[in-house]
Order: sequence, then structure tokens, then C-alpha cells
Amino acid sequence: MLHLTGRYFYSNNDWEIMQRAHAKASELLGRCPHTHEHANRLARIVMKLFDRGLRDAEVLAWVAANQETVISNIASEREGRTAL
Repeated sequence: MLHLTGRYFYSNNDWEIMQRAHAKASELLGRCPHTHEHANRLARIVMKLFDRGLRDAEVLAWVAANQETVISNIASEREGRTAL
């Protein structure tokens, strides 16, 4: 069965790959994949990378975790500057 999200169609296998990648990326970041405040942002990163052609769940997880780390660091710096 195919699922439409935005303008892309995902098979059940696609969703399984993205779910594994999200869970692994969350593990790499030391976060809960369900309750962390930025779990949805990480999921969107995984989906974006998948849409760009990454299909290996391990590679997808590693790249997504790295991108999320960069985004989190930028957000933390911005919050620190506004607090001054």
C-alpha cells in the first residue's frame, strides 16, 4: 500500500526504513523518539533526506542525527544571545 504525504508516495517499506532511521538517530542523540520536544523535527529531517535519495537506514540515521545536532546548536546559540 502507498501513502501520500505532501507530494510524495511512500510504500510500507519506505515507512519502515524511515522509522528505523528515526529511532536510530534518536538513539544516537540520546533522545526518546516519541516524547522528545524535537522528535517531529528529526522525523522531518529523516523524510527530507529519504526524499533526496538516502535509503540505507543506518546512513540516514547518522546524517539526520548530525543535521539535528547542527540545528540544535544554532538554536541554543540564538537563545543564549537573546537572553543576554
